[in-house]
Amino acid sequence: MSEVQHQLLITLVHGTRPPELRAVRFIKWVLDFMRRKRREPLTYWFEEGSSFLTRLCTQLGDIPHKITPILWTGKNSIRARNDAAHSLAEHLSAQHVEHPRATQLIIAHSHGGNIALHALYQLRNPDATQLAWAEGPNPLVVTLATPFVEVHPADFGSNPTYIRCAVIFAVTLLSYYVTSAVFPEVGNPPDRPPLIWLVVIGVPVLISLILWKVWISNGDIARRNRVEALSEATRLGDLGSAQAKRLLIIRAVDDEASLLLAVGTAVNYVTTKSMSYLFWIFSLLPLVLIPVLLFTLPLLHRSALDESWYRHAATVICSAIIILLFALLTAARTVYGRDFAVSSMESQVNTQSTPDAKGLSEIVTLVRRTYVKSLRHSIYDHDDCAKTISDWVRSQLIR
Repeated sequence: MSEVQHQLLITLVHGTRPPELRAVRFIKWVLDFMRRKRREPLTYWFEEGSSFLTRLCTQLGDIPHKITPILWTGKNSIRARNDAAHSLAEHLSAQHVEHPRATQLIIAHSHGGNIALHALYQLRNPDATQLAWAEGPNPLVVTLATPFVEVHPADFGSNPTYIRCAVIFAVTLLSYYVTSAVFPEVGNPPDRPPLIWLVVIGVPVLISLILWKVWISNGDIARRNRVEALSEATRLGDLGSAQAKRLLIIRAVDDEASLLLAVGTAVNYVTTKSMSYLFWIFSLLPLVLIPVLLFTLPLLHRSALDESWYRHAATVICSAIIILLFALLTAARTVYGRDFAVSSMESQVNTQSTPDAKGLSEIVTLVRRTYVKSLRHSIYDHDDCAKTISDWVRSQLIR
């Protein structure tokens, strides 16, 4: 058979979070010990002896092959995935130099697929490696349940500014109430000691000035640089027909990672819109509400106007809602990577089950027709996964 003559060098790239192997195994050992159960040692899909690699080696059968896993930090971070892509590109280049006639194959799971395609982009980029694309490695790539992520600069008009102003507004008001609570010598402002009055007023003003300087007045260049860095670190490149024909995408139905990213995208949109609207509502509401209260509350309850509790409560509640929405927005953005916790809002994230490409070789959706305990994101546990990879690799080798 012609495919037997090929030497296949397989590189495995895991996804997010398996690096805490020892900690996970220790916790599992403790739980099993407490339950007095003896189970097989925990083996990850990319480790020797795993069920996936056992099935894959059986399916490859007569094709001489060598399997090498690439371990990286596994953090849900674009910077970490970018560093892993650099390491993978260097590994592929060195492997190609040592075995120039061998066929290279990358099998990447979850965000490992983003690492693999970004490594190919770096190999095509003259600044990333000394090898030209025509002379360098041109591996086959298989992605398993990969949520492809790309960051693009975007112009959302004044909405990001409204959101930042809303947060500054809320933090300033809350800091005022906190400092007032710390120094209970309240009374009327003229009755306060000068030093306490300076602290109660100065701390909120100082906080607002710092946030304004960092976020608005001097933040344009820094925000632009962060967006460009994220965009470059997530670039998958232009997958033309030649490279796309060497790419196999295996995905699952209702994959948990894709659903999580979809939820993050929806929450991101809702919170952004809500904060921009709430900023204007909370800014204009006192102008309308206070005159109404001045006329109506004295008729209902005179002490309410004297205590002014309703205004303080409304201010604290509104400020807390804005801050909670901003925290929710930050949490929603971190599903793409922890880098987004401090990144600019002047960016948009594209997440798809398949990348933009011309003439993709094959897209396979593996469906589980029976109930299993494992997550659908763990698609390497699917009975047909190894066979699908093997059949596709054989079709590529005989060309």
